[in-house]
Amino acid sequence: MWRWLFCLALMSDPAAADWQYLESWYDDIGGFETKAAATRNEDGFSLHIFRNPIGRVYFLATLPHIVSDLPKEGVVASLKPSGGPGKDIEARTESGRIVEYASSTGRAVRERLWHGEGQAPAFGTLREIIDAGDVTMDFFLADGTTQSTTWLMTGSGLPIAQALGIDIDNVSAGMKWDDAAAQSLLAAMTACQFPKLDVACIQKVTACSVAISEDRDINAFETCVAED
Repeated sequence: MWRWLFCLALMSDPAAADWQYLESWYDDIGGFETKAAATRNEDGFSLHIFRNPIGRVYFLATLPHIVSDLPKEGVVASLKPSGGPGKDIEARTESGRIVEYASSTGRAVRERLWHGEGQAPAFGTLREIIDAGDVTMDFFLADGTTQSTTWLMTGSGLPIAQALGIDIDNVSAGMKWDDAAAQSLLAAMTACQFPKLDVACIQKVTACSVAISEDRDINAFETCVAED
């Protein structure tokens, strides 16, 4: 039961911010299901940040229907986190032997951000995105025009940390935080089972778990459980 409670406690409310954590999302380009941090701005452009099955981290930017197609090859876009240098996104229809190029479907472009090993990177494009106030992308369309759009990064820290399983400063998510939350929940549930099963205790732990699921506050959960 404690495993179910832990999963429940770690769920985030998709309506709480423009950025959302998706427990299950399908990458059409890669052909796999994964966790993702996602947002869609007022212009209708979507942005997803996620890992592939071997742990590499990507972004997928999707155009709204009213915008013309992207080319399948060439420099199809330029990404610029605020405060950082721009990064040209070059797509190719065939994978490079050494360099991993972006993939363009015409309606979306996917680019690798980070090799994915270890904790949150200290530098590089993913680090710049995490630290940015906003991210602007210029799309170089097949009809020769350029379409620019901007995503605000406010509220993105928690969904990104959850989706990638990384620890980000001052964000209550990531591997260390998840482990601490799981241990706290397990300890509380275990205490409800000795010397015999205490249903009232389990109900209290379940009610107190809101402190983790909504407030992301382990100390508040433990205080709630300890109160008479």
